[in-house]
Amino acid sequence: MFYDLHIHGNHKLALQAQKMGYCGVALVLNSKDYKDKSALIQDVKTAKSHFYHDTNFQIRVGLEIQAKNPADLKKQVQKFRDNVDVILVHGGDLKINRAATEDPRIDILNHPYRSRYDGGINHVLAVKAAENKVSMEINLKYFLLTRPTQRYRVLSQFRQIVKLHRKYNFPIVITSDADSIYDLRHPNDVISLASCFGMTNDEAITSLSSTPQNILTRNDIRERTVLPGVRLINNGG
Repeated sequence: MFYDLHIHGNHKLALQAQKMGYCGVALVLNSKDYKDKSALIQDVKTAKSHFYHDTNFQIRVGLEIQAKNPADLKKQVQKFRDNVDVILVHGGDLKINRAATEDPRIDILNHPYRSRYDGGINHVLAVKAAENKVSMEINLKYFLLTRPTQRYRVLSQFRQIVKLHRKYNFPIVITSDADSIYDLRHPNDVISLASCFGMTNDEAITSLSSTPQNILTRNDIRERTVLPGVRLINNGG
């Protein structure tokens, strides 16, 4: 049960992901381009029509928020949270990283290490991410498109994330950030690649399976959640 919750593009990428062995994807729109999501919704409907024979394959709508500052981030989360299935935040700026880890409405903090020399989070942010179940993203595209001479730095950043994950138990997701079929990777290849930045097979499998599945499940019941651990149920259970 593998998922990729960060894919750009159309239903053709979803089809290709299914052929590679994924059971669900999130087609992600950038918040700067978000005016009317009808085109993306239509593309999701088109994609689902190709999976009429496989009702278990999930296609969700995601939104990547690019915020100017923490106040802008909070405003955008408030605006978009109920309109999409997955909320991702464009990370890298330390103030944005901190604000994202403190907000339980956010699902994934994308590349917190972007344009940095460290992992983008410290033990304080790691604790907050664990408390609020905000997943840290291991972005394969960021790694693969980095110049070979700089890949050691990226591997070091990934290892910092994994080390903090083991100590503080915040969730990790591995994504392709794909916008073409050439960016997609087979789950087995991803699991093998994850060993390069210190993840065990079990950790890599969890980041591709149960962690993204938990994100989708949590958001499916979000409207009925009153308090953490408390949710409304209908008469039918």
